[in-house]
Amino acid sequence: MSTPLHNEMAAALTELREQQAKITSAVDRVAASSTTAVSEDHVVEATVDGQGKVTGIKFTGRRWRDMAPKELAARLVEVIGRAQDQAAAATSGIFAEMMPGGMMPQGFDLSDMDTIGSEIAAMFDAAVKDSGKWSQ
Repeated sequence: MSTPLHNEMAAALTELREQQAKITSAVDRVAASSTTAVSEDHVVEATVDGQGKVTGIKFTGRRWRDMAPKELAARLVEVIGRAQDQAAAATSGIFAEMMPGGMMPQGFDLSDMDTIGSEIAAMFDAAVKDSGKWSQ
């Protein structure tokens, strides 16, 4: 026989699993994303993943060979930084979709998406397991 408390618990667990699916989807979207930035002169191109880690650097044409080492290094740093900033903004946007008011919590560390995914799954599994105690 179902009681009002049992019905509320079942609804809460359903909502919890829906949130878990949304978070897992967001983690997967970030893990699959990449961002590319190109220098203004189109000599240097940098690609980063959703965590901002550099996954590719490309030099176009031959002009980069004539650059002073300091100039080339500065161009690389600038382009990589821009790609990382764009990736961070995109990642924050993905997670902000789930947050109240669309705000990202301060100190949210996205540096290890595999760990985040497994921690979220463990957190939800523990909450479901604990819910069995509430219905007794």
